Amino acid sequence: MFVIALHTALAVAAVAPLQRLSPSDQHAIGVDVSPADSARIVRGAHAAQSAFERFRRNRLPIADHFSGPCDVRIGRYCYWRGDGDDDDRDPPPEPAQVSERRDQLIHLLDSATSVLTGDAWLAGQHVRYLTEAERFEDAFTFATTSCHAAIAWCSALAGYAAHLEGKFAAADSAFTTALAAMDSAERCRWLDISDLLDDELEQRFKAVGCDGREAFVRRVLWLGSPLYQVSRTDLFTEHLARLTRARIAEHSAAPDGEPWADDERELVVRYGWPRWYSRTQPQFGSQIEPSIAGHDSGMPYDFLPSVHAFDHVGHAGRGDWHLDDPRAPTGYAPSYVRSVHDLPSQVAMFRRGDSTLVVAAWDARHDTTMVNRTLDAALILAADGEQRAITHRTDADTRGSLATIGVLDSGLVSVELLAATERRAARTRIGVAARGSARVTLSDLLLYASSTATLNDLETAIDSALASDAVPESRTLGVYWETYGLRSTGEPVHFTLTVEEIHVSWLRRTAQRLRLSDPTRGLRIQWEEVPQQTRGFAGRSLRVDLSRLRSGRYRMQLTASTRGENPATVEREIEVR
Repeated sequence: MFVIALHTALAVAAVAPLQRLSPSDQHAIGVDVSPADSARIVRGAHAAQSAFERFRRNRLPIADHFSGPCDVRIGRYCYWRGDGDDDDRDPPPEPAQVSERRDQLIHLLDSATSVLTGDAWLAGQHVRYLTEAERFEDAFTFATTSCHAAIAWCSALAGYAAHLEGKFAAADSAFTTALAAMDSAERCRWLDISDLLDDELEQRFKAVGCDGREAFVRRVLWLGSPLYQVSRTDLFTEHLARLTRARIAEHSAAPDGEPWADDERELVVRYGWPRWYSRTQPQFGSQIEPSIAGHDSGMPYDFLPSVHAFDHVGHAGRGDWHLDDPRAPTGYAPSYVRSVHDLPSQVAMFRRGDSTLVVAAWDARHDTTMVNRTLDAALILAADGEQRAITHRTDADTRGSLATIGVLDSGLVSVELLAATERRAARTRIGVAARGSARVTLSDLLLYASSTATLNDLETAIDSALASDAVPESRTLGVYWETYGLRSTGEPVHFTLTVEEIHVSWLRRTAQRLRLSDPTRGLRIQWEEVPQQTRGFAGRSLRVDLSRLRSGRYRMQLTASTRGENPATVEREIEVR
């Protein structure tokens, strides 16, 4: 991501030396400071902060800026999400002169905040430049021990520092303290995420009112957390860190030289603030003024869920997250990943008493960001913002499988690969629906690479589980499932397995009716048996030959019927290539 102010004028005024506090000011700790002295100290800090930004602005790295149509236009600002190339590079090294001048500014702010411990603006600037210098621990310590502005503001600064360091649990705790210390009107404003939501989710948000706002915000941002193996709350703390940054920027000089206004605040709240800047270099004698662009630390993705996933989390699917929308109302570039891709995978769930056993297989061999990387794989069960179970494997392969078990009646399953060093990730996230009340039920269908032998145990099926819904080139696959609730004495079950083509175009259907092409092909198998039960369930598999099917997408459906009961049905989509 980068953003350009459309009418930027580069400041070229002489850079004044950083103003320092007088010896009497520096030793006034614990002594009452007159209003006149307080005003002088704050004016000096403002002047020093402006001087530093002018100094830095004149030494920004030179770069060409894209000039095509904006993905999003917000007031003076043109925002591009980018294609990955711009944000796939690290920022150029900061000049030593700039680092030295920042250190001088930090020293001045340290002195000023020691004298005026309750000044909110000084506290914000101190934390801002400490975190810019990557002195996160110093920033957090200052906010939690030396900041004596309002509790809500000091706690927000602590959350800001912790979030930027990647300590998301500490950030969540600090921001929770900040929200609790605010009055109801202020808390309602801090929890306003209406600018981030599409029309349908925004309607839901507006309907809850201020009293229900925090629960709504935590739920939608939990659903949007990029990687549960890293954090379940970093999208929430990112939003509050953006609001903190916006308040810090008020009445302050900006790196791009633009005066602070509502359009820049909206830009920060929706997409975050740039982590580094560059400027153009007009030709000598040109009347064109340089432009300044802000760059993010990685590709910003739209992690927010659809309204369907928000309302029916147990039925959420891959289509409920659209990460790559350049015109999305918001974007987030996590500090721990440069890119996040969809992970080809198969997930199946099985009952084990009151718990749910989840099996996941994946195949990321065609994802160049994952190949030849040291990968951490995780399979997480989550519900109501909490992690219910996790299985984690370090040094995983691009192709593999995991299983985990936990008490989960309805929630989410997240399958995640993370190349931490290269900051690359891939994931799949789907819902777990609540169990039905029928006596006889079925597990998911687990597809595996078939052999001539029919197997009836899950462990063997997992070892050869397919990593996607694509049928093998042999067009023969195995299907494993479990039946629950059968009488212990045994009872006959009538099974029907069908495979039917879906998404057939109207043109093909017309051709079929006119007998200009073969009819849509499918498959139907029926049989009756008394399943053998082990530990309260009956495992079963079937070898299915799909070689006669044309290429396309199909719905595989299994129905189990017992006398006097409604049929139990489960289905899975597959792709025949």
